Amino acid sequence: MVHFQVLLGLGGLILLAMLIELARTLGWRRPRPYVLPEPLLTVPERALLSVLEHVLGADYRLLVRVRAADVLDLAPRLRRRERERAAERLERYRFDFLICERETLSLRCAVNLAPRRLWRKTPGTDGLDRICKAVDLPLVRLIEQPHYAIAEVEARLREALSGSAQPSESSLRLEPELTKPPVFDDEPRFRIDLDLDDP
Repeated sequence: MVHFQVLLGLGGLILLAMLIELARTLGWRRPRPYVLPEPLLTVPERALLSVLEHVLGADYRLLVRVRAADVLDLAPRLRRRERERAAERLERYRFDFLICERETLSLRCAVNLAPRRLWRKTPGTDGLDRICKAVDLPLVRLIEQPHYAIAEVEARLREALSGSAQPSESSLRLEPELTKPPVFDDEPRFRIDLDLDDP
């Protein structure tokens, strides 16, 4: 009787191993924890991206879906608890679009989309508005649309960009200014008099 139970157990293990092997050959695997989104941007984000590229032209660069913690730093001299709270707040937020200077990649403006709501005609605000105000970064909020009015977006961006700080000329100057050091002025430093008399 014991031998029969041992043989039955071995037969069950062999059957289970065959079923697992069959499942592997048919393509059964554990699901992967990551997927690639298709497409990268939603329909309202793609529509706004094309409008922003049209309005801004070649003067600016656009960055999409940037975490606030990646572009904003914590102020120095914060106490440990304040630093932890500020870091937690930054981790909650993301910029849908960042508008940067083309050459220096200095931040000039941020654009975020708000979901459409039947009862709300204007986008709401949250902690990101307070953070942007603290660092003097203009934040333009737009309601998600399948299509955007170019004139409206352009007016909002012009207002935001005119209010943001202009970069200084020294930060835009890529070539160092060449000045003549005082050692190389045109006046001679020494004089040699040679007396060349013909014999």
